[in-house]
Amino acid sequence: MDPTAPSSQETEPNVNAPAPRLPISGPFEFLRPSVEVGPQGTRVSLPYRITSAEGPLELTEVVQLPVPATVSDELLAAVRVLHLFAGVSYYKAVAPTALVVPRLSQAERAAVTALYDSGLREFAYRNGFDVPLPVELVEDAGDLSPVHHLAAGVEAGGSTGAPSGALVPVGGGKDSALVASLVPDGRLFSVNPVGAQVHLAEALGRPLLAVTRTLAPELRHLVAAGVPNGHVPVTAITSAVAVLTAVAVGAADVVMGIERSADEPSLVTPDGVPVNHQYSKSSEAERLLQAAFEPTGVRWFSLLRPLTELAIGAAVAARGLGADIVSCNRVFTVWNETTASRTQKACGECAKCLFTALMLAPGSEPEAIATQYGSALLDRTDHVDGVRELWSDEKPFDCVGERHESAAAVSLLADLPGWSHQEVISTLRDEARRVLAADRLEAGRFLEIGPVDDLPAEYRQRVADLRADVAAVVASVGGPDRGSR
Repeated sequence: MDPTAPSSQETEPNVNAPAPRLPISGPFEFLRPSVEVGPQGTRVSLPYRITSAEGPLELTEVVQLPVPATVSDELLAAVRVLHLFAGVSYYKAVAPTALVVPRLSQAERAAVTALYDSGLREFAYRNGFDVPLPVELVEDAGDLSPVHHLAAGVEAGGSTGAPSGALVPVGGGKDSALVASLVPDGRLFSVNPVGAQVHLAEALGRPLLAVTRTLAPELRHLVAAGVPNGHVPVTAITSAVAVLTAVAVGAADVVMGIERSADEPSLVTPDGVPVNHQYSKSSEAERLLQAAFEPTGVRWFSLLRPLTELAIGAAVAARGLGADIVSCNRVFTVWNETTASRTQKACGECAKCLFTALMLAPGSEPEAIATQYGSALLDRTDHVDGVRELWSDEKPFDCVGERHESAAAVSLLADLPGWSHQEVISTLRDEARRVLAADRLEAGRFLEIGPVDDLPAEYRQRVADLRADVAAVVASVGGPDRGSR
């Protein structure tokens, strides 16, 4: 995704707002958030403050829930965590600088430190800042407990009973599609949904709960004026919005679709510092976010952590979900419109499209992939270098999986009729197998599903049962040890 453009999870602000004057500077201050409950919904305002040439500049993000929430300790705890996480979208404009925050718990401190460093390392690396990005927490912002207001005629309400059921965030791609199929009674949820997400929900025959997140109107002007900008740990932010929504609707769980492949860094600097485009999807981030969300009473976790991307692709293909997914970040850009964002169809050119095609291909017919992407992505000479980059030392800054599993996919496809003679596969077959052989890895092992013991007990069997879906792909390539000759 273009690092200067927000995703659809960050709605375009009102560009008619007055443009702040540069220069701007820190510290980056957290101000007191507010919650306004009306008969049709709940408005959460998240204010921050920096300094511009004209003096203090407040930046306020707004999150609108489509339901009137009961104000409770759990709801206010969810607002607090969201406030802490969402600030990263604005902090980067003045980074690195001191973060003036309220007194934090140990879990909050650990999560904030990680998200404002590890979650911003791609931003720092691409903007020429120090990596790791220094994080200075000044815990003297005072009491920032959310102020809450009830509209006339809206009752404060009390307990709505014990939370139950699950909220399933839907991004429109293969991971969330698989989770939705594994949790058929889960309530589908999205932040600023676009056509791809709406289409997936319709294909699944389920309603979609939509929440609106609107960036502070001054941000686009600052970016246009040239302030530092780039990738943020958006999964952490949307997870916090999901947890807040779960509290509001009385859901017990937020079930994510994040795989174990997200742990691998995009690159490692010459000084040995990992830079991971997908840091907020990593298992480390999952542990930190779980601890930060604990006061909300919502259980937030990833159902797909035992799986590789290759295993997810095989399961998605086996369940017939492939035709209804869109795993292309260009579909979700807001400020810089693209053909993909206009048509809500995968671009078929970016690293994520190439990677997703590779992950789906072992369980799919070539015609299905060509139909989905508008061309035979893996039968094009101009895509050879793009696929090769997926196992390079510096992977594309995109949501792509492990280097070895990309090589494994090419190696497996080289043994499959219909795929073996496609240009990318035939050209890169031997190179992919050398990549695997260098670390004594068998391609078929990337189709294995790991232990499910760390998942909540009631969800374990659902994931374990995916082995039957993946087994058909394993059989087609001749077993787990094939594909690395």
